[in-house]
Formats: sequence, structure tokens, C-alpha cells
Amino acid sequence: MPKAERKGWSVCSPAIAVNQLSVELCIVTMKEEKTSPDESTSPKTEQKKAQEKKLYDIEFYHDWCKACGICIAFCPKHIIIADKNGKPHIEDPDACIGCRFCEVHCPDFAITVCDRQPRRRKDDI
Repeated sequence: MPKAERKGWSVCSPAIAVNQLSVELCIVTMKEEKTSPDESTSPKTEQKKAQEKKLYDIEFYHDWCKACGICIAFCPKHIIIADKNGKPHIEDPDACIGCRFCEVHCPDFAITVCDRQPRRRKDDI
């Protein structure tokens, strides 16, 4: 393949060009943010991520559900479990990542996943 000159460096193949461009973009981004790779694991960063994490409400329409277990099998975080009747139940809704995989694959349309809204009143459940 013929060599091409671009922005002061030579490129032998498109794959190398993409890799070099990715490295340059990464360096520029890190300079703009003024962070280092070691800084991303600091406790302050983890606290910010925890505060910024989106929360989701998952509703099951048990009248529609036939307890097939597809949602339990497909959940990537394994937070959907079966209750004593085999119907889906969530112990820790804050662990939901909002992928909506359970909602999309439910054959009975018995699951709804939506963004959690802030409570407006004290007596909201």
C-alpha cells in the first residue's frame, strides 16, 4: 500500500490511521479534562458516579404475566428473581441499569421500565 502523509505522520494502512487518531484524541481529551488515568479511580470520582447514576422504576403487570421466566434469564444484572408463585420480583431496584432487555423480550408485555422521577409529595410511595 502506498504511504500517505497526514498531519505530520505517515500512515501505512487505515487500521493504523484509526489507532493513531484514537491515541491522539485520547491524549487531547485527557489534556482538556486535566485528568490522568490514575485519577479516575479516586473516591471522589466514584462518589460522583454514584450520585449521577440514573435510577429506574420497573413495574410488573402480574395479571398479564404467565411466569415464563424470560425476564429472569435475560437480566444482565440478575436483579429479577422469582417469587413463591414464579412471578418476577425485584429485591433491589436501585441496581437496575435501565437496559430494558426484560421489557423488550417479555412476550406478554407485562414489564415496564422507566426513568425514576423525584417524589413530589411526602406521602408518595
